[in-house]
Amino acid sequence: MALTLYDLCNAAGQPMSPYCWRIRESLLLLSHPFETRLLCFMEIRQRFTGPHKTVPVLVDDENEIGGSWAIAEYLAENRDSRKQLFGGAGGRSLATFATQWVDASVLGSVNRMIVKDIHDSIMPNDQTYYRSREEKRQGRTLEETQAERESQRPALQNSLHPARQAIKQQPFIDGQNPTYADFALHSTFQWVRAVTGFKILRPDDRLNEWIGRMDNWLASVS
Repeated sequence: MALTLYDLCNAAGQPMSPYCWRIRESLLLLSHPFETRLLCFMEIRQRFTGPHKTVPVLVDDENEIGGSWAIAEYLAENRDSRKQLFGGAGGRSLATFATQWVDASVLGSVNRMIVKDIHDSIMPNDQTYYRSREEKRQGRTLEETQAERESQRPALQNSLHPARQAIKQQPFIDGQNPTYADFALHSTFQWVRAVTGFKILRPDDRLNEWIGRMDNWLASVS
């Protein structure tokens, strides 16, 4: 039976959540056919009345799993006979580190750099909810937060240093092939491109080459 992935979309009908992109790339790596159902923010609350307050949510027959890391673990345990997702011995530890590092050190900086662009990219019915949530979180308006995005660059550049070190002598963060450790970070750039044309990396950043390799890999399995 095909899997169903509930994903977040912008006003253009494009998937935009970094957390959902991690699962989308995981399913493509594992070559599992899946159906995508795109929801806007307000539709998530209407579709899920139980424990799931956000997406991704993966439905596999009678199993309904919410949260990107919980879904990744589920896929690794139940849908990954070749042990590709975490990349073999030690891979789960690397995937755990990469996920926690990106969530704690990267996503916050990126969010502040594009927060108004995100607002402008989503469904009009979602904008009031999103503005209220993010302005409460940031303690100021979206416009004020994003106006300082150039000053956020140094913090973002520093936070990405572990990835630059990882790809100095290998094509991907986890070695010769992409795994969930790569998806944890690549999903961030997928998110940015879905909502804005603003370039968060300098043109000479080594990570641009890695992003290109990830994009080529994704095109080959899509």
